[in-house]
Amino acid sequence: MQTRYYPAYMFLVLTCVIATSLAAFAEAVPRMTVDELKSRFGTEDILILDARSGRDWNGADVKITGAVRVNPSEVNQWSTDFPKDRTVVLYCA
Repeated sequence: MQTRYYPAYMFLVLTCVIATSLAAFAEAVPRMTVDELKSRFGTEDILILDARSGRDWNGADVKITGAVRVNPSEVNQWSTDFPKDRTVVLYCA
């Protein structure tokens, strides 16, 4: 293998590894149906985070009452901003 192609091959391999890891992580995240959310809506044990991009959020005709708008690019900050004893429902479009 020529060394000038090595960075391109490494990039391709790393991209595949990351994509596979993200897909596996997404499968492990519990899902909640609309009916489950409706049955728990308004209770103290649930926290709804609206992680839509600014443009999508600003242009939305419908927003869930009581949902907290969060910046999708600040996901690391969310863990310190909200209580850990509540079920977090994250939605985006």
